[in-house]
Amino acid sequence: MVALTQFEGDHPLLRLFPALREIDARATETKLVVAACATAVTLATFLLSYLVSFNLPVFRALKTKEKVFWCLSVVRSAFGAVIVVLSGWYWVMDPTLSQDVVKATTQTSFLTASIIVGFFVFEVTALAISDIVFRTFDPALFAHHWLCLVGCSTMCLYYEIGHFFGIQGVILEMTTPFSCLCWVLLKSKMAHTTLWKCNQLFLIHLFHMRTIIEGYMLLMTYRQWDSVMANMPVVVFVLLYTQVVLQFVWLTPYWTYKKTSQFFNPIDFNQSAAEKGTKGAYRGKEGMEHRADKRNDIHIKGN
Repeated sequence: MVALTQFEGDHPLLRLFPALREIDARATETKLVVAACATAVTLATFLLSYLVSFNLPVFRALKTKEKVFWCLSVVRSAFGAVIVVLSGWYWVMDPTLSQDVVKATTQTSFLTASIIVGFFVFEVTALAISDIVFRTFDPALFAHHWLCLVGCSTMCLYYEIGHFFGIQGVILEMTTPFSCLCWVLLKSKMAHTTLWKCNQLFLIHLFHMRTIIEGYMLLMTYRQWDSVMANMPVVVFVLLYTQVVLQFVWLTPYWTYKKTSQFFNPIDFNQSAAEKGTKGAYRGKEGMEHRADKRNDIHIKGN
């Protein structure tokens, strides 16, 4: 069992659930139970959001795909808010994990890692079902979610290392509640309101903050490079730095650009892409029919 650090007495998890002080957070059974509970709570939040939102006229007017995304937005916002509190604790109150970015762990960091894994089990399942049913695919979101699930479960729970990256790094989800609010306001036809504009500006600022945090994580790697090389298994190194580098050089800059563009042109990019694809398919079909008609005309004239 992991001993509580001097900073953990007031941790939000332990204040809300004092019984967690007595369990062995490193035990495999504990990890599985906490992850399963997190998945169940996430699913319940999704279903509850549907039941509550169905009373709203704007929700009932949405297409089925948009209703699903609306409920997913509620779930992601709730997770983002909770996880920022749990992760933020280690940024503001408890420096334990940053003292050794590879080997440092705490009782609450194991619990937080299990919660993260449980959420992403729901996320990748929902994403896969949504992509199959609605015939969509977002490579950036797909890569992000699967790397988070595989990386956190492998690094933080199986090898029990890298909690600095897994637990403090998940504060990058601070953008999620505001990104989801952006979409919900957009669908509520409030894209030109002061609320939407303020939310969008704050969201863009948070994406810039993400870049700073990702750079700091790379800096901590450089400062503790000897420990990383000596104590981190190759598979964990590959998973971790694939995720960190992808976010630093591709995902975060891409999302920052998209949200900045959206501020000046408030549209739903996913819907626009789908409509563009539909129009392209229609034009392609129309062109094929036109060419077929032309060949028939030539054939008739030849006869």
